[in-house]
Amino acid sequence: MVVSLNAKRLGIGLAATLAAGSVAAADIPRADVEAWLAAAPATLPAPGAVLTTADLESVRALIAPGYFDYVNHPDVQLEIQETGDYQAHPSYDAATAAYGSKATLNAAGGMDGYVAGRPFDPERFDDVTPEEAGLMVAWNHVYRWQYFGYKVDALDMTYVMPGAATNSANDKGVEGGGTIDRSLVQVYHRVYLNHLTMLPDSAYKVDVDGSDTRYFKDFISFVEPFDVAGTTFVVERALDPNEEDQVNSYLPSQRRVRRLSAKERADNFMGSNYTLDDFEGFSGRVMDYEWVYRGQRQLLHVADSKQEKMRFSGTLSNVAIDRWQVRPTFVVELKPRWDGHPMSAKYLFIDQQTQNPVLALTIDRNGNLWRIILPHYQRAVPDLSTPVRALETSPSRWRGSIALDLKTNTTSIARATSPTEFPTMTEREIERTFSLSRLTEGR
Repeated sequence: MVVSLNAKRLGIGLAATLAAGSVAAADIPRADVEAWLAAAPATLPAPGAVLTTADLESVRALIAPGYFDYVNHPDVQLEIQETGDYQAHPSYDAATAAYGSKATLNAAGGMDGYVAGRPFDPERFDDVTPEEAGLMVAWNHVYRWQYFGYKVDALDMTYVMPGAATNSANDKGVEGGGTIDRSLVQVYHRVYLNHLTMLPDSAYKVDVDGSDTRYFKDFISFVEPFDVAGTTFVVERALDPNEEDQVNSYLPSQRRVRRLSAKERADNFMGSNYTLDDFEGFSGRVMDYEWVYRGQRQLLHVADSKQEKMRFSGTLSNVAIDRWQVRPTFVVELKPRWDGHPMSAKYLFIDQQTQNPVLALTIDRNGNLWRIILPHYQRAVPDLSTPVRALETSPSRWRGSIALDLKTNTTSIARATSPTEFPTMTEREIERTFSLSRLTEGR
C-alpha cells in the first residue's frame, strides 16, 4: 500500500471554489512563452533604482510571462540591487580544478568519472549538442556548492486564494491581495553524504551507513496545525542516477510507516502548488526527464534578501517586498519521460554562478503555461573566524519560494521563519537525524 501526497487523500484541501469576483487569467500558450524567451530588455535597471508600475514595461523581458500581471500592482516596488559576485567555497573550486575534466556523459545521460566539484565547464555548452549541454547544466545544478546541506527549523507553507485581502494582522508575510486559506509549519533538513568537496581526506564522503549508495537524505516533518502534526517524510536520493528515490512517510492517523510510489512525486504536496520535484524549482531526478539547452537569459531575481523573514505584496501576495538583482542564467527545457505526468515540459533557469534555480515555468498537457515557481535566496555575512564557520556561511541560503498556479489563480508560499543554516554534521548526528525510527517520533 502507498500513501499519496495528494491533498484529497491526505484530507488537506484548498477551498473548493475561487472567491466570488475573482477572474482567472487567460491561457498563455507555449508560443507566448517562447516569444518572451527570445526577447531581451532594451536597457537594464540601474542598481539603486526602485521600480514601480510606471517602470515595469521596460523590464518586462526580465519578468516571467504570466507573473508580470501580478507584479504590475500599485503597491509593488522592486528595489534593484547590484548583481553580486557569489563565489563558491575554495574547496569547491579546488575540486573543480582537480576533477573538472574527469566527468563525461554516458549514453543514458548519467555521468562517468565524476569525483567532486563542478562536473562540466560551461564553456563546453556551445560545443556539444543541445541535449548534451542540457544534461551538463542539470548535473552542474545537482552538484552545486551546498556544504553538508541546509536546515530550517520553522518553515511556513501558506496557501493564498483570490478574494478580498484579510492580511493586515497575519504573521505569514502575506501583505498584499488575496486571503489566506491555510498555513502549515514544517521542519526541513537535507544532508549530503558523498561528493563533498571539503572532505578530500575521506574520499569526499562521510563515514556513515549508506554514503556509498546515497547522495543525500531529506527530513521533512510537519508540526502545525494539529491535523497534520507528526506527518513526516524521509527522502533518500541514490548515487545511481537510474535508481528510484526511496520515500518513506509516516501519517499519524494511520500510525504506520509507508513507502510512497515514484509517480506520486507529481502529486500536489500537502495540498500546495508544489510537487516533490518542484522544491527550489527543480528537485527531481535528472534521469526522469529529457533535457535540452536553450541558451542564456537575464532575469530579475531575489538573490540576497534583505528581510529577516520574507514579505510579499502584489495582486495575490506573491511578489517579494525585497531587493532584486539582474542575474545571468542558463536556460534548459526538460520533458518528463513518464507519459502520465501532468506537465508536458518545464523551462528551468539556473543562475550561472551559484547554480541555484532562479525560475521554473511549467507547461501543462494542453500546451499552456501552468505554474510559475520563483525561489528566493539570501547571502550570509561571511564569518572567517574559523575554517568551519567559513564553510558554514559560504553557500547561498534558500529563504522562500513562490508557486503560482495560473489555472486556479492561487499562490503557495514556502517561507523560512527561522534562520537557514548549513550546519557541520558529524556521523552520529547524520545517523540520528535520518534514522527511519524518527518517522514515528513526531516533533
